Amino acid sequence: MGLKGLEQVIANLNSLDRNMVPNASVWAINRVAASAISRAVRVVAREAVAGDNRVKGLPVRIVRQRVRLSKASTSGKKCRIRVNRGNLPAKKLGAVQVRLTRKKGRLLKKGSVLKVGKYLFRDAFLQQLANGRWQIMRRINGKSRYPIDVVKVPLVEPLTAAFEQEKKRMLDEDMPKQLTAALRQQLRLYFKR
Repeated sequence: MGLKGLEQVIANLNSLDRNMVPNASVWAINRVAASAISRAVRVVAREAVAGDNRVKGLPVRIVRQRVRLSKASTSGKKCRIRVNRGNLPAKKLGAVQVRLTRKKGRLLKKGSVLKVGKYLFRDAFLQQLANGRWQIMRRINGKSRYPIDVVKVPLVEPLTAAFEQEKKRMLDEDMPKQLTAALRQQLRLYFKR
């Protein structure tokens, strides 16, 4: 549908009912935003790498918890997707087990390995912090002031890349389809009355 055709359709719909076009646009915006979040979260969960054993993939629900959607309404026709792009603490990946290993290999040679779900962290330990929370900590070489730090999974780059790519794709492909479907639905609802 060209720009002139779209303007004509909007003018015709407004002559029937003034709320038809705003309702359709809000419906389309919210649907597109929800599908964009779903796709981007699945991509990040599939591609992210965690642990010293470089396991690919995170649980989808953990990544999904870091995304918030405030929906559009007819009064404010924009929705906002907020993404917590901070590093993910390793404690959130699952149940923690300390394992002594006597196996050979680069990762499992002498000493202890902390296993969190299917992810392994070498020379890490569980500690209760001053605020009462338990975290997985690791001694860091080269840091003189605070040589112990929380073990984290970096998510800044994968989240940023996935949401930027999804934003472009949804504006080019999804939005026109959803908008035409929403306008058709509004027409159906109008003629049903």
